[in-house]
Amino acid sequence: MTMRAGLWTGLPDLEGAVNHFQVVACAADVDTLVAALARPECNDGTLDHFARPLDRDGEPDHNVVLAVRGGWGYVNYVDNSFAGWPKGDPDAPFVDERFTDFPPGTGLPLTTFRAVLVQFMETAERPTVVDWYEEGDLFHSWRAQRTAMRRG
Repeated sequence: MTMRAGLWTGLPDLEGAVNHFQVVACAADVDTLVAALARPECNDGTLDHFARPLDRDGEPDHNVVLAVRGGWGYVNYVDNSFAGWPKGDPDAPFVDERFTDFPPGTGLPLTTFRAVLVQFMETAERPTVVDWYEEGDLFHSWRAQRTAMRRG
């Protein structure tokens, strides 16, 4: 099965930001994607799986946002029945950037992150190789933490 990855560079400068696209159709392509996400100039990425349905406006029925920071891979997965983050390593730090944020404890070791991406590529479904936090489990506490950090 095939996916399209969009990789953002140049943020937060909206004038200079660029979204680069690449096809992801095999495990080697996933490795290339992970390496690209790990480059310092890469802000984050998105995945569109071509085997999933489109909504009535012709848009994908899902939204998958990715990032790599240090040795951690981050995923936010949204479709018509679920929105949330993987239950990652408790030691994984939060990501709080202008256009990218992930709660603490949702980062995955890169080998697990890769397995999540490969399974999504192969099945077009939310991966089961990890357990997931639903957005409601973390959303309010994460937003409160972010607000407190910005005030402090």
